[in-house]
Amino acid sequence: MINIISAIGSIGTFIMALFYLVSVSVQLYQMKIGFIPAFGFNQILLTKDKNKELSLKNIASKNSEHQDFLELYNLGGGAAKAITIEIIINQEEIIQKKYVNMLPSQEGYLLPINKKVFQELSNTIENNGYDSNIDIRLTYKHNLSRKQQQIYLRGHIDNFNSYNDKEIYELQFM
Repeated sequence: MINIISAIGSIGTFIMALFYLVSVSVQLYQMKIGFIPAFGFNQILLTKDKNKELSLKNIASKNSEHQDFLELYNLGGGAAKAITIEIIINQEEIIQKKYVNMLPSQEGYLLPINKKVFQELSNTIENNGYDSNIDIRLTYKHNLSRKQQQIYLRGHIDNFNSYNDKEIYELQFM
């Protein structure tokens, strides 16, 4: 009788050890996910006035003047290293390439954009298109895996609001 009770106790201990192993594995996996970088842009508004001049405004920026940059944020928990940012038109022509050594969590990088990007955005709006030919390719390494990873973001323009003297559009990268 004591052998049976001892056997049941041993089986119970074994089952508890398995539950503990599964619990620790899940917690380690959740910690790993918390260190993965997640890139994103803040809300970007494009304004076209009567003179058909296009201007860009990052909503989170305190600067009220004409802006010629996008704010790239690392929204994940981890630090991204060796980041290469390429702005591509027509899925093949790299018109701008920038390097960022490290982008820690909750930090931003001001990505300057040049005249060709403004022209492409203006052409997309004039042709009443929603998907622009602008892609952003982000290549980076992160602290845990040390593997190089790539993200492709496609530019998308939505009509935001229209007034008598100007039209406002929202630029999103998906």
